[in-house]
Amino acid sequence: AESEELQDATKTQMAADEKFFAVTKEGCQVKANQWNDRSRLRIMELQGIKTAVEILTGADAQKIFRASTTTFVQLSAVTSRSSTKRRNSAYQKLTSLARHYHNFAMVQLAAMLRSGGHFDKVIGSIDQMLEVLRKEEQSDIEHRDRCQNADSKNKNDMEDLDHAIEKTMKNIERLESEIERLYDEIEVLDAAIARTKKEMDEALELRNRDVANFKQALKDDATAIDLVEQAKVAITKFYKKNGIPLALVAKSHEEQPDEDEPEYTVDKDKAPETSWSGADYGGRKSETVGIISMMDMIKEDLEKEMKTGRADDAEAQQMYESLWATMQESLDAALGSKVTTETELVETKSEKAAAVESLGQKNADQGAEKDLKDAIHSDCSWVATHFDSRRNKRKAELEGLTEAKSYLAGVAAGEDV
Repeated sequence: AESEELQDATKTQMAADEKFFAVTKEGCQVKANQWNDRSRLRIMELQGIKTAVEILTGADAQKIFRASTTTFVQLSAVTSRSSTKRRNSAYQKLTSLARHYHNFAMVQLAAMLRSGGHFDKVIGSIDQMLEVLRKEEQSDIEHRDRCQNADSKNKNDMEDLDHAIEKTMKNIERLESEIERLYDEIEVLDAAIARTKKEMDEALELRNRDVANFKQALKDDATAIDLVEQAKVAITKFYKKNGIPLALVAKSHEEQPDEDEPEYTVDKDKAPETSWSGADYGGRKSETVGIISMMDMIKEDLEKEMKTGRADDAEAQQMYESLWATMQESLDAALGSKVTTETELVETKSEKAAAVESLGQKNADQGAEKDLKDAIHSDCSWVATHFDSRRNKRKAELEGLTEAKSYLAGVAAGEDV
C-alpha cells in the first residue's frame, strides 16, 4: 500500500514536472532566441553609436554643423534667433550626453532635434524610450526570479530524487534478502512435509502388516479350535453311539492300570492273560477322557490367545491412531506454514516488482530533471554573468534619458541654457 501511494505520488509529481519542463523549455527557447537577437542588435547598436559619435563629434563634423546653422531655414515658419540658439544648445547637450552615456538613442534624438523636430515630440520619444527601458528592466527581473525559482526547485527535486532512489534501492535489496529467506523456509518446510508423509506411510504400512498378521493368527486360531471341536466330536461319537458313559476322572496308565487292560508277566515272551471275556467292548475310556481334557485345554489356550491377540491389536490400534494424529497435526502445521510463507513470498515479490518499477520511474524523473537543469542553464546562464552589467548599463541609460528630458523640458519652457 505504501509503495502504491509512493508510486501514485511520484507519477503525479512527474506529470507536474513534465508540464513545468515543457513550459520552461518553451520559454527558455523563446528567451534564448530573443537574447540572441537582442545581443546581436545590441552589438550592432553599440557599434553604430560608437561610429555615430565619432562622426558627429569629429572636427570636420563640428565645422559642418556650425556652418549649417547659418543657412538653416525651417519650411513652415521662420525660426527666431532665440529659438535657434535653444535648439543648438539642446543639440549640443544631447550629443554630449550621448558621448557620456554611450547611448545611440540620444544620438538619434539629437538628430531628430537637429532636423527640426519639435521639443515636445523629442520629449515624447524620450518618454517612450524610458518606458521601454523600464519594461526591459522588469522583464529582466522577472526572468531572473523565474530562473532562480526554477533552479532552486530543480536542485530540491534532484536532491529528493537522489534520496528516493537511494531509499528505493535499499528497499529492493531488503526485499531480495527477504525473498531468499522465504525460499529457504519453503525448502525446509517441503523437506519436513515429505519426511512426515514418509513416516505416516511407513506407520500405515507397518500397521496394515500387523493387522494382517493379527487377522491371520485369529483365523488360524479359529480354524484350530474348529479342528479341535471336530476331533472331540469324532472321539465322543463312538461312546455316544454305543451308549458308553465316559469316566469323569481318569487315572494315568502308570498310577492305576485300567481293569480292562491286559497285564503282562515278567516274561516278555509270554503273552499276558486277558481279563475279559465275551464280545462286549467298553472302549478305552480312561485314555479317551485324557485326550478330551487335553483338547479342552488346547481350545481354552487358543481362545485365550485370541482374546489376548484382540486386546493387543486394540492397544496397537490405539497407539497407531495416537501416533497418526500427532503426525497429521505436524503435517497440517507444516502445510499451513508453507501456505502462509508462499503467500508472503508472492506479496514480497509483488512489492519488489513495484519497487523496481518505482525505481525505473525515479531514474526517468532524474533524467528529466537533468535535462531541465541543462535547459535552465541555457536560458538562465546570462543572469549570473550579465544581469548586473545589463542593469547598470540600463540605469545609466535611464539617467541619461531622464537628464536629457529634464534639459529639453527646461529649454522648451524658455529657461536660460
